[in-house]
Amino acid sequence: PKRVYQSRGPSTRMGNMAGYREAFIRAERYRERWDEWLVKRRGTAPERDLQLETLAGVLRGDILVHNHCYRGDEMAQMLDLAREFGFSIRSFHHGVEGYKVADLLAREGTAASVWADWWGFKMESLDGVPENAALLQAAGARTIIHSDSPEGIQRLNQEAAKAMYAGNRAGIPVSREQAIRWITANPAWALGIDRETGTLEPGKAADVVLWSGDPFSVYSRAEQVYNDGWLVFERNDPTRQP
Repeated sequence: PKRVYQSRGPSTRMGNMAGYREAFIRAERYRERWDEWLVKRRGTAPERDLQLETLAGVLRGDILVHNHCYRGDEMAQMLDLAREFGFSIRSFHHGVEGYKVADLLAREGTAASVWADWWGFKMESLDGVPENAALLQAAGARTIIHSDSPEGIQRLNQEAAKAMYAGNRAGIPVSREQAIRWITANPAWALGIDRETGTLEPGKAADVVLWSGDPFSVYSRAEQVYNDGWLVFERNDPTRQP
């Protein structure tokens, strides 16, 4: 907050929370006015406000909330905010201190979309540990390995492997099945598309990668890639290599 909002405020976490609460209080009134009008359809419709319309969609449960958040205390505060206004947070992104509030995330059913081993680049991200994902998994929280790097996003299988082995080395058992869900089923759930993709089941979109070996190995290469059942990449066929 101090680095980004110093000149346009609020630049404290307390000020941030006050701003969030004020916005949702306004959105609550906006949603009530519109919901009443949509039922009765009498008189002039309330004036539209696109900012409040988005928040009203959150309050109705129509919009999934993904929250950029590093620190444990910030995540706890945002969970309190969500509880106050009756909505849920689908996932916290980055979540460097997720391990500190893993029990809260598990209880609330909020996913943690975390890096495997990236932290320390600004004040909010100083207290990271390589066992973060494993500790979240052990607490029963829905764990996701993500990246906002154009390089890392191409190698999430290797990122998941790093996080899995970091946990195992520390005595936190993580199975291979759990780790593969960090980059398949769990992110599909967080995005609200788990009925269409994320697991290999009849009736779902056939989004499949065929690896040359262990998908967690740095030596394995993608041999074939299918999107919705269509072969879009094949290593041995130059005509299917974008």
